[in-house]
Amino acid sequence: MTVENVAQRTSGYAIASLILGIAGFFVFPIVPSILAIVFGRKAQEEIGRDPMLGGEGLATAGIVLGWVGVALLGIGLLFLLLLLVLA
Repeated sequence: MTVENVAQRTSGYAIASLILGIAGFFVFPIVPSILAIVFGRKAQEEIGRDPMLGGEGLATAGIVLGWVGVALLGIGLLFLLLLLVLA
């Protein structure tokens, strides 16, 4: 009985999604966060089509971080608007 070690490739979109999701907290948040969501979805589609492709966890993390970045930006903008209205 032999066990074959098959090298599993990681989706480039998944890696990009995670990196952009993290970058959304350190750079102007809206652009990297939206790109993290888009690339994460693209990675999930790509991974679903190719069973030899990995990185689903990276794609999911990128999507979550992207949405958190968008939510934090929205909360920040609402807070700023509230401050401007009350001033």
